[in-house]
Amino acid sequence: MRRALIVAAALLALVPAPAARADGDPASDVLIMQDAYFPYAPPTDARFKTALTRVLTAARKAGYPVKVALIQTPRDLGAYPTLFNDANRYADLLARELPQNRHGRQLTGQRILVVMPGGFGGKDLGDQVDGPLSKTPIHASAQTNGLAVAAIGAVARLATANGHPVPLPPEASARVAASKAVSKGGPSVAIFLVPALILFAGIWAAGRIASRRAA
Repeated sequence: MRRALIVAAALLALVPAPAARADGDPASDVLIMQDAYFPYAPPTDARFKTALTRVLTAARKAGYPVKVALIQTPRDLGAYPTLFNDANRYADLLARELPQNRHGRQLTGQRILVVMPGGFGGKDLGDQVDGPLSKTPIHASAQTNGLAVAAIGAVARLATANGHPVPLPPEASARVAASKAVSKGGPSVAIFLVPALILFAGIWAAGRIASRRAA
């Protein structure tokens, strides 16, 4: 009997552990530790990352803590790519994924703001939501930089409209260009040109040798 238990324990040790929650929803794991989730790619410029972090800190000090998730592509949603550009449904999912205390409130703050190329979504953002967000455009063509700039303006306007004044940072009205991504160029012309030159040289040499033998 004891031997059977030892064998069973050994077999259980070989069973792989369940996948980490990050595989299901990357933003929820990041937002446990910090107030902003930035997309995988293309990377957000440091200027806008710093500005968003500062405005989130200011909002928290003013009594309006909020978690922000910037979602650039379905990849940022992990196991939930079908929620891309469905910001409100994703905000609901994110609220359920974040840790809660015994009273059912998120330990990391109740408020959630989601910014996607297709629009905003949120959870418990306050009574004044539509006005502040309607004044905040999302420049989707600027990719992750555009999402970050939109979030900077949205957080300041939402906090202020709901009775927690936060100055609007200058980055909220900055002109933004597309985030720089590492481009993968196509195959070089040399890949095709070199073999052709070698083949031509071989044919030319063979012709010269044949001519000499004939002579």
